[in-house]
Amino acid sequence: MRKQIFGLALLFGAGIALGTGTAALAAEKKEELTLAVIRTEEMSTLAKRWEVAIDYLSKTANVNINFYTTTSYASVVEAMLSGFVDVASLGPKIYIVAHEKSDGAIVPLVSYTIPADMFNDKPCGCYLGALVTKTGSGMKTLESTKGKVLALVDPGSTSGNALPRALFAEKIGGKELESYWGRVFYSGSHTASARAIQAGKADAAFLSLGTLRRVIISGEMKKEDFNYLWISPQIPIDVISVDKKRMKPEMVKRLRDAFTGMTKTKEGQAVLAATGWAEFQAAEDARFDPLRKILELKAKLKKKKK
Repeated sequence: MRKQIFGLALLFGAGIALGTGTAALAAEKKEELTLAVIRTEEMSTLAKRWEVAIDYLSKTANVNINFYTTTSYASVVEAMLSGFVDVASLGPKIYIVAHEKSDGAIVPLVSYTIPADMFNDKPCGCYLGALVTKTGSGMKTLESTKGKVLALVDPGSTSGNALPRALFAEKIGGKELESYWGRVFYSGSHTASARAIQAGKADAAFLSLGTLRRVIISGEMKKEDFNYLWISPQIPIDVISVDKKRMKPEMVKRLRDAFTGMTKTKEGQAVLAATGWAEFQAAEDARFDPLRKILELKAKLKKKKK
């Protein structure tokens, strides 16, 4: 079922069978919530991961969940501000935007934690951004990409737009990205940027190593397929967010307990194993303060150029 509202596509709805348990939950007329996720990878991959998580959360928190997805960062924020979306998975930069636009009402519920992998030697509630090129392209330094085609992700992306613009002005002589690279375009997702590199549609790309990790694990690409010209400082990972003014404190607690309790039961551990997440941890707004400082630096640099 696909229904478009605020540019969001409905994947799973209350009463739409995810498994034998979900249909029964819908029949009990339990409270309904709408959860939205920004799509940074293939729809089928995203749906497969979230299907088991939604089923678990519906049962554990005793609530029916409608699950929407979109490629537009702005659409999710708009939907939360309007009250159409109750819970959303937001990247760091777009979370800060949502928090500010809601006058502090939209806050983190929990943060993801990813397992140790080829880019992080320990489990971390963080991820890394990177500037990558294709192995064998001859572009092994930042200077070698000057004047070439650069792929970004989306204006609302942290690792795929905000960090490069904030941190790279100094590295490229105080210039805008568009002045250093010959052409700059937004691919729409981190996976699309990685594919653009491999297909020769982009020479370099700023993207999330967290998403690239999943692409590599899927077998579609290898770590060795890329040159890593720059790796960012650690970035706070995406958070599941709610509007504390709209959602009852009791529901906030039920949802937080459902997420953070996954490591404590066999069913929850199975969800984590199926989705590739290590765990969910309770999160607070203050974890984004370092990123706020980076974004403030970006704004100051932009102001100086005017």
